[in-house]
Amino acid sequence: MKCFLISGVITFLLAAMPSGHSAESRRGDIQILISPSEIHQGDAVFVKVICSHPLKSIQGRFKGKDLIFFRGKGGLPFFSLLGVDLDQPPGKEELCLHITGEGGEVIERRFAFAVIKRDFPVQRLTLPPEMVTLSAENLSRVRKERTVVQTLFASITKRRQWERGFVMPVDGAVLSPFGVRRILNGEPRSPHTGVDLKAEMGTPVHATSSGTVALVGDHFFAGKSVYIDHGMGIVSMYFHLSSVLVKEGERVHMGQVIGLVGQSGRATGPHLHWGIRIQGSRVDPLTLVRLFPR
Repeated sequence: MKCFLISGVITFLLAAMPSGHSAESRRGDIQILISPSEIHQGDAVFVKVICSHPLKSIQGRFKGKDLIFFRGKGGLPFFSLLGVDLDQPPGKEELCLHITGEGGEVIERRFAFAVIKRDFPVQRLTLPPEMVTLSAENLSRVRKERTVVQTLFASITKRRQWERGFVMPVDGAVLSPFGVRRILNGEPRSPHTGVDLKAEMGTPVHATSSGTVALVGDHFFAGKSVYIDHGMGIVSMYFHLSSVLVKEGERVHMGQVIGLVGQSGRATGPHLHWGIRIQGSRVDPLTLVRLFPR
């Protein structure tokens, strides 16, 4: 069966969100709604499916990856989260859904929306040469640590573990924003895939949502770090800690203290680097928090 195509930006708003930013796409008695109203590179996106009759399941695909849906209260509606990677080219994208009714009937839909270019800032830093040009020993270490982390990203669970949205891990201003293009000692480097938050040494760091501690590390770049698996392909990361207060495999709840702010790894001063991946896509953590206003 071919997918039907509906063009345009399809947007949705949770009941608690401010009014004035909502739109929807409807075909028959099924509504597909997504938020935010304008989707930029690096955005986290909330998807909601509403139907006048009960649905059995929903499966989705975006950028060649499975989009995992969970059932809302009372069986309706269904929700999911997807991530638009910071390097996703701007332009038209499609989301394909396979919607199965209680009687087993399957409706397949494709929805087109626009990814808008985001202007990322440029940051120039001067660091000690040994922190920019790695020795053979450090380069080998970095490659091994990268393999461990990539293996983690590939094994994030599909079962939903987060429950009440996502919150800030510390109450601090943004020192270095998401996606900033860094130039170290005059040489362009990889973009910043998280946000650096201002915090004093020893400030408690809180879990952004409930989940399972998937990895505790002490890495060359990230220093003492914690990775939390929130399910549905979502993982949060907390770097440069002075100490870690959780262990791998531990179940944590939203707001639980998981470590203390530090400057371990490659850091020029105390702060928290906080990152989010959704199905492997590097997204701005602040856009995820904004989907669940308090």
